[in-house]
Formats: sequence, C-alpha cells, structure tokens
Amino acid sequence: MMNARFYFALLIVSSLWACGGDSVTTPEQPALERGLHEVGNLTRPRYWHAATLLQNGKVLIAGGLEELPVVLEGPPPPNTAIPQPKRLISAEIFDPETGISTPTGDLAASRSEDHGILLPDGRVLIIPGNPNLPIERYDAHSGRFNPVAVLPGRIGILTATLLLDGKVFLTSTLYAGVFDPTTGPFSPLLRMDPSRIGHTATLLKDGRVLIVGGQNVGRDAGLLGRNLIYDPSTEALSEAGNLQFDRRNHKAVLLDDGRVLIIGGGGAGRGPFVQTAEIYDPEANTFSPAGVSTIDPSAALLLPSGDVFLIRSYNGDIVLYDPATHTFSNTGYSISPRRSFATATLLEDGRVMVAGGIKWRDDNHDWESITDQIFIFTP
Repeated sequence: MMNARFYFALLIVSSLWACGGDSVTTPEQPALERGLHEVGNLTRPRYWHAATLLQNGKVLIAGGLEELPVVLEGPPPPNTAIPQPKRLISAEIFDPETGISTPTGDLAASRSEDHGILLPDGRVLIIPGNPNLPIERYDAHSGRFNPVAVLPGRIGILTATLLLDGKVFLTSTLYAGVFDPTTGPFSPLLRMDPSRIGHTATLLKDGRVLIVGGQNVGRDAGLLGRNLIYDPSTEALSEAGNLQFDRRNHKAVLLDDGRVLIIGGGGAGRGPFVQTAEIYDPEANTFSPAGVSTIDPSAALLLPSGDVFLIRSYNGDIVLYDPATHTFSNTGYSISPRRSFATATLLEDGRVMVAGGIKWRDDNHDWESITDQIFIFTP
C-alpha cells in the first residue's frame, strides 16, 4: 500500500509545492511585517513529515523522509522491490518567536506521512499513514514519544479528525473508525462504501464529519461524487449531497459560518484540475459552485480574518480566497524555489508557517535536494 500511495502521490499536481518571483524575503526582516519571510531552519532537512501546533504556540515537527524519492522511467519489473526513501525517527520543536528549532525526543519508530493531532490535554497523537506502525503519543513536558496502540489490520490512515469529545475519527481506504486516546480501544470498524483514496474529512461545527470525494480503488478506479457523513451520536455513516464536480486530492476548509469550501483536486482521467470551487452547506446537505479559479492548492487554511490561505501548486503563489464574494486575490508572494511535500501550519497569532519539503531544479524536471527552510507568511 505504501508503494502505491507514494508513487500515486508523486504524480498528482496537487501535492507539489512550487516557486515564483523574487518576493521571498530574508531572515533579517521582521517576522511580524506583512508578507513572506524566511525565518529559520529545521534541525535537519526533511519532507512528508507531521507538523502540529502545540498549546504553547510552538510547532512539533516529527518524522518524515530524508532521502529523495526514486523516480522510475517506467513500471518496475514483476516481483521487483522498489527502493523506499529512508524514514526519520527524529523530532524537533520550532519556536516562531525566536526562529529556532531544537531537537526533542525521538519517535518510537521511524515514520513518514503521519497525521499529528493535538489533544485537549496538550499531548499530541501521531497517527500512522503507513501500515504496521503504532499510534504514538508525545508529551510536551517530558519531550518523549510513547507507543499507545496498534491499528487493527494492515491498514494505513488517510485522514485523522479530532472530534468534539476528544476522540479521533480515522479513515483508511476501506474502513472508518474511532480511536479513544484516553482509554485506548477502537470502535467497531465501519466499511467505507465505496472504498476510496484521495478524499478529505472535515469536522463540522455540529460535531459530524464530512467525507468528500476521492477515487475508487476498485476495478473502475473512477472518481467519486458520492460523499459521506459520520455522525458520532449514532456511530454510523450516511450519504451526503453530491459534488458539482467530482474530484480527488482536493482541499477542504471549514469556514467561519459552518460551511465547507472544496477547492482544486484532479478531475477525470489525466486532464487539468477542477477549476470550479464549491461550498457544502450542512443544513441543506448540498454543494454549490463558489467561484472559478486557476489555482489547485497544495495548502489551504482558514485565517482568523475569515479568508482562506492558499498556495498555488503550479508556481507557489500565495493566494487569499474571500468566501463572501467567492473571489481569489494574489498577495504578490511566492514560495521559492518550487518544492513538494512541505507542511503548512496555522500559528496561534494567525501567521502561517511553511517548513521543509523537496526543492526542484530550475528546469522543473527533477528533484534537486531536501530542504530545511522555514518560512512564515504574515497576512
């Protein structure tokens, strides 16, 4: 499953971090000045790591990969093992106020593609994106990671959503379920029907979880416009409304008014990304068009202003979306050079931190190096 997901992810445009312009500023400039600033460095280069905002305003960076991906010219020969980049066991803490990142305790197992979930008590769950790895819990006071549970079956988690009661709703390709961090057990697994990959899971304000889009992993491998709702009160999945435009590997953002913005993602076949954004209304259980853009975002976060922060995959431009007017506005700032598999984290003061990733060569046809750069965008 790791191989299929890894190489599938390398092919999708929506996962790429890109570059553009000369607008990236230097570390000497004030971090609170509006714009994009390079503010520091990770303790080591990494990508496809987990980044989680802690209660003290610092950011936990855990795991990731430390070797460039293996790019194949064509399908591998039958029964041939594909070399996998080495996973990291190290973790670190970045302080946005000082721009300094310092090592913390190591993970119990080297890992990548994980989901970091901040629990109400201040500890962090590290949920494995790959099978055969434990769920770990990080204690910010001791700086230690401890394994707390093993996922049932040989499954990797695609989405992890913190529920209002402190439990965590998990989805894989075939199953969904709930993990209780306080007591340890999993709820009975629910069958994802149809099975899917490349979907999103978004916590609604009423406590339910909206599961949107994705691609069927069955024989037809078609896109799914059939969406689901998980209701913790009934512990069951039900159907949600249908997308206006089927998509996979898109972004979903909960807006201030309780609706959900759905943007970008791949369309049918190998054609261009879906240019029409749409908004889900949980009261009406419907999706409706919400503006047309030329952006397939590699990151999407709700800012305190109510605007949505977006990074354009194609060229790294930072764009803001206004849900009230359905308009997209360029900020004039870009991440440079082009990069893939970085993380974007909303800080407690409303700024956005972008860390790590893979840099591309200037000709955009090959990986160049893994980066330790940290940027902060101030709206």
